[in-house]
Amino acid sequence: MQNIYKLIFLSVFLLLLSTSSFAQFTVSGEFRPRAEYRDGYTKLRDSTQTAYGDILGRERIIFDYKNEKFTTRFSLQHAFVFGENNFFNSDTIRNNTVNIFEAWFKYNFLDNFSVRVGRIAISYDDQRLIGYNNWRPQGSAHDMVGFQWASQKAAYQGDFGFAINNTDPAGAFLSNYNMKNYKYMSYLWNQKTFFKEMLKVSLMGVLDAYQFPTQYEKQTSTQTLWVVNGKDTVGHTTLTSTSLVPITNPSQIYARFTVGANVWFTWKNLSVWAGAYYQGGHIQDGRQVSANFYGGNVAYQIVKPFRLMAGYEHLSGTNNDPANKAEVAKKVNSFNVLYGTNHQLYGYMDLFNSMLTTSPNYPGLNQIYARGTVNFSKVTSLEATWRYFSFGKGYLADGTKVNKNLGSEVDVMFLYKPLPNVELNAAYCYFFPTSTMELYNGLKSSVRGSQYAYLMITYKPRFFTTDK
Repeated sequence: MQNIYKLIFLSVFLLLLSTSSFAQFTVSGEFRPRAEYRDGYTKLRDSTQTAYGDILGRERIIFDYKNEKFTTRFSLQHAFVFGENNFFNSDTIRNNTVNIFEAWFKYNFLDNFSVRVGRIAISYDDQRLIGYNNWRPQGSAHDMVGFQWASQKAAYQGDFGFAINNTDPAGAFLSNYNMKNYKYMSYLWNQKTFFKEMLKVSLMGVLDAYQFPTQYEKQTSTQTLWVVNGKDTVGHTTLTSTSLVPITNPSQIYARFTVGANVWFTWKNLSVWAGAYYQGGHIQDGRQVSANFYGGNVAYQIVKPFRLMAGYEHLSGTNNDPANKAEVAKKVNSFNVLYGTNHQLYGYMDLFNSMLTTSPNYPGLNQIYARGTVNFSKVTSLEATWRYFSFGKGYLADGTKVNKNLGSEVDVMFLYKPLPNVELNAAYCYFFPTSTMELYNGLKSSVRGSQYAYLMITYKPRFFTTDK
């Protein structure tokens, strides 16, 4: 911990020395405690499980520096559960709750072209494929190199980024990589606006590659023990043991690509969004993937304080019918949301997050939703969202035939911003499950609806700035 404090002090000192009339240096922070009541959050519960409460916390200290050529950010983060660390000593490092969230610099080669290197939190469009994951206290950041270009006159901007991951100490180009991260990743994003920002179009492609997972092979060994009496052998016995030996495949890399577009149209009180993606290539276990996503919504400002929105989204899934078993062994059709922010897109109870990111052959997901937002004042608003979920195919991953209907969720969220850097966010969520949803969650008995509530306060102070 002392070394971290020294690093922070040295960074501040050097940046202050380099501050001039054309540079800006800012030290800011974030405090975000969140108290939760969990009664089926992320996974349905049965009668043997009880509801519980917890408090999550996050604190950040952020150093930003900018001059004509360079922009830098260094962010130290403490993300934890209250009580995770002992109160009588400082063990936050041992429990891995203190870490560097962002640490990058950007150099402007030209007014409209720059390169950025380091650990970077990135987000694009509605964060469906790549997002900050800000709901989680830890957030998401990537070790990468990125290039950015823009033309303000043409209302156009674009980004290209890539990452090459390795273990420590770094090995050969195709050395074994046993972490859950992608081994290689790159993306290209372009966005242009038309008709004085009435129409906005963005195109995006993501390529991510994973090493074939480590396989374990059974190896049997025998050992003979001889029983000797003096110089004479009396007998022997044979011991047999079986062990699992890991077999890595560092040169066996499978890549997946995702390409698509988003379109936003705004005219007076009307807003429309539509988006679609196609996913191809191979998933980590070597199977081919052919999947897609499409969706859209329409929002209308009925009166100044009230806004209504309705939409539909479809994520393709795999047909796990036992008669289709041979085909599934070679190819899957489940769309993976990659590194997006699921909390804001698929329900605040986060019941489908794991399925959309870690289940390679889930049966798809359809979502119909409607949302009403009331702005009582400039600092107070209330949002209510209803969502209906269903599977795209009628078979679970294990081949069990089910009804596609999963149930519905109601989320009610209240926001209050008394100051520009202070926000109070409170919500209550309730999920009405069907028997299919219960079966998907591994429950054999009927359960009542699940609920989730939280109260979160976010305070973002600015400790110091050279900006007048």
